[in-house]
Amino acid sequence: MTGAVESAEVRQAAPGAPALELRGVCKTYGPVTALQEVDLTVLAGEVHALVGENGAGKSTLIGIAAGSVRPDSGEVSIGGRLLPHATPAAARSLGVAVVYQNPALVEDLTVAENLLLAAPAGRRARRIDARTRVRAALDRVGLKLDPRVRVAELGPAPRQLLEIAKALDADPRVLILDEPTESLTADEVERLFALIRGLTPTGTAVVYISHRIAEVRRVADRITTLRDGRIRGTSDAEGIDDNAVVQMIVGRSLTAVFPDRTAAPGPQALTVAELGGAGFTDVTVAVREGEILGLAGVEGNGQREFLRALAGLGPATTGTISLGGRPVQPDSPGAAAAAGIGFVPADRLREGVAGALSVRENLAAGVLSRFASGGIVRRARELTAVRREMAATSIKAASPESGILTLSGGNQQKVVLGRVLLTEPSLLLCDEPTRGVDVGARAEIYGLLRDRADTGRPVVVLSADAAELAGLCDRVAVFSRGRVEQVLEGNDLTEDRITGVAVRATGRHAAAPTSGAGSRRGLLGRMDAIAAPVLLVLAAVVAAATAVAVPAFLGPMNVELLLYAVAVLTFVALGQLVVLLTGGIDLAVGPLVGLLVVVMSFVLAQGSGLLGGILIALAVAAGVGLVNGLLVAVWGLPPIVATLAVSIAATGTALLLRPQTGGSIDAGLAEAVQAAVGGVPVAFVAVVVLALTADVVLRRTRAGSALRAVGPGRTAATRIGVRSSVVLVGAYVGCAVCTLLGAFLLAAQIGVGDPTQGGSATLTSISAVIIAGAAVSGGRGSFTATLCGALLLAVITNATSFLGLGQYWQFWLPGAVILLAVAVSTRRHHGRRHP
Repeated sequence: MTGAVESAEVRQAAPGAPALELRGVCKTYGPVTALQEVDLTVLAGEVHALVGENGAGKSTLIGIAAGSVRPDSGEVSIGGRLLPHATPAAARSLGVAVVYQNPALVEDLTVAENLLLAAPAGRRARRIDARTRVRAALDRVGLKLDPRVRVAELGPAPRQLLEIAKALDADPRVLILDEPTESLTADEVERLFALIRGLTPTGTAVVYISHRIAEVRRVADRITTLRDGRIRGTSDAEGIDDNAVVQMIVGRSLTAVFPDRTAAPGPQALTVAELGGAGFTDVTVAVREGEILGLAGVEGNGQREFLRALAGLGPATTGTISLGGRPVQPDSPGAAAAAGIGFVPADRLREGVAGALSVRENLAAGVLSRFASGGIVRRARELTAVRREMAATSIKAASPESGILTLSGGNQQKVVLGRVLLTEPSLLLCDEPTRGVDVGARAEIYGLLRDRADTGRPVVVLSADAAELAGLCDRVAVFSRGRVEQVLEGNDLTEDRITGVAVRATGRHAAAPTSGAGSRRGLLGRMDAIAAPVLLVLAAVVAAATAVAVPAFLGPMNVELLLYAVAVLTFVALGQLVVLLTGGIDLAVGPLVGLLVVVMSFVLAQGSGLLGGILIALAVAAGVGLVNGLLVAVWGLPPIVATLAVSIAATGTALLLRPQTGGSIDAGLAEAVQAAVGGVPVAFVAVVVLALTADVVLRRTRAGSALRAVGPGRTAATRIGVRSSVVLVGAYVGCAVCTLLGAFLLAAQIGVGDPTQGGSATLTSISAVIIAGAAVSGGRGSFTATLCGALLLAVITNATSFLGLGQYWQFWLPGAVILLAVAVSTRRHHGRRHP
């Protein structure tokens, strides 16, 4: 509570005091200077706009202020206090909240979990108050959806609103908004501006970054220009016009943003007749040679679904499409490309670029066969074409071999457009081609689109910016409720008319189908533990079928031994799940079991101190987990490489300590560990309690949310203040401790130090987790379901022995179950993702 009171006092300080100061900030990336001696002061209670072209250094500056980027020199002060070290957690603790252009959201967490995970320490709600807190945060930004929906199911606009809600919920001293309106409708933009106006009287400073000049002039008190990594000046927003702002941004005057339209378009090139599909129906439009057709309408009225259907990314169930006089059926992206249809997606990061590849590889990906001889790509020919396209599209990159993610957003967008243009499509489809692009790059993209149309090829552009459509397009089709309400051209083609038709449409067409996110079926589909009852039923069926053939299978002695084996495997599998939730894997658990059994044969022998021996075994296990965690989290090794190396070391150490089986475990201790009550091993009861408790922690605590967040969304988790490295190290240590529990049971059962024990534990633990429906990418899994998965595997293995089947069945049957489980899990996972 002290922190919350302190921050409120700071925000209520007299307006005019510095809320955010950057002094002498420099940052370089190799030979590229991103920021040079930057000084910026943002006052409490003001809206300070930061403008500049893509690549000017805005994102780097934001990252430094938010603690996610470490400057080479200079210092950051927030509310009069120096940022002690460059971490998002430190910046957030001083009152900085950021709305990122690419929202810092963890897709596999729910809306509510994302909000609660991001809450600063002083504002974390009690569990009983969490629902009210989440609902209030969503209502504040006008977001009406089920808080239990996973973020992966949301479209761009709800994600952006959730990102804004998350930042506002932190009650920040400094709120940084990076292109906050790119995915929002006009009404949502108005709501955001109203929220900003409500913040500044309390002393909150707002840093507003946008390429939309009209928004900047409307919302800002002062405007600072960043160009080529340097501050070029700060001026009051009042009285400044668009041309002056543009000249500040690009350092020159842009006399013509939109190129001239084609004087006389040719004959019809694209004809769409009565096309219908999910979200649209009876759409009839035609595009002539040399023409750019715009698609407009309030978001959700079918225009995006229609465009994606033309690109083969959505179903078209009725109607016909003709291109160049030939009928086409773009029922898949490959079929669309083969028909000469090129598509530029709105979300360049998720659908446009391959993040691990270079600029050259991204540009040439669609036309590699053009540069190949005998199946071998000729690099010289490829580079010549790539350099030519980079020059034609004005892509700014250090070299063609630069990583695509090192480029600014505008240059990434031109790479996506350039790749499509290299295929020389007969029809070019563009979904929000200038989203997140600066005014200079926009003009270049407009020119590229018009040049493409001037070659006689039709172009279709979807945009939420009515001014963009009015200036760029020859005609605009306005959608309403899944149909074309009106086609505007000539003198009717104005921003006001496009907006007016879109918001005043009265057609009574069927609304587009919804995702059903709040339905009972949708909620069932989001339950990670749905595999548990299925696995229990399967285990019961296998056990019953075996007992029919061999009644002794369900005899008391075999059941007790079976449940004890389940406990051994489950402890190890629970540890494996902890690591898998972070997106990693631990190949060292099997060799660690062998090493721990050997160690226990020394420290838990007859006459040795029980407590001291347990502590030594715990230290060995924790030490191995710590090494794994440091290799992955600090040194950045891939988990499969780090844990493979540790597994080899563990195996070697076990063989060094005991080249042959020897030693013994205290008989009394072994008897106590294997105790049973009513034929049920105490160890099995303990592992059931542990699994159930772990699921409660995983779903109902911030620590559990943080564990699930660092797997599929480590960058996003770090940005919202999660100490990802600490979580990763903790996960590997936790895995090792769980492995220790399994090894302890195994050592008590076999009674001697055998370095070969645990050899199969790695594969069987991974199998149990995968059967239980956990995602190998991290973020999803259930400890209870993992227990059930281990039970099914143990029953199958035991049943094959009782039935006298060959040993190979012990591999075939679990393998078949794994394949089936992965297929079902993958289908559920992808089926709930927003297209």
